[in-house]
Amino acid sequence: MSRNRSALSTLLAAIILSGALGINATAQVPIRTGPSTAAKPVPRPPKKEPCWQVAGVSVSAMQERRAVTRQARQEVQAVCANSSLSIQQKRAQIQQIRERERQQIDGIITPAQREAMRSCQESRGGGHAGGGRLGGGGGPCGEISAGHNPHPMHEQEEDDLPPNDTPKPN
Repeated sequence: MSRNRSALSTLLAAIILSGALGINATAQVPIRTGPSTAAKPVPRPPKKEPCWQVAGVSVSAMQERRAVTRQARQEVQAVCANSSLSIQQKRAQIQQIRERERQQIDGIITPAQREAMRSCQESRGGGHAGGGRLGGGGGPCGEISAGHNPHPMHEQEEDDLPPNDTPKPN
């Protein structure tokens, strides 16, 4: 019988101890009733009108330009992936693709609009002479090319262009 009492005492002590630990654990969880003490977000200045809008280019023209640029990029990637071409052949084909792209974009956006976009971007500190390519070699296929001139048609403001054919809400 003393054995049963000992087991019962041990069980009772374990229950009391686990209950005390449970209360202690919940007492350590902070309860926030007021406003958060975390850093409050800094209000952002109002977003400026995209340079393509400042230059008088329509949403549809920018979307068409984006489609032409995307198509040219895919064609360049296909040329780069073609292992049967030499580097010189790849460069020649890529030059033809870029020239065709430039001509198509000239039919969508006037030179005056393009210059207005460029000067707007430069005035905002957004002119980038580096072409925006990160990490790789110098050429479009990753090879290092002497005197490679990054394609000037890729303005940085495409992110400000609404997706699809829906205008961005004001």
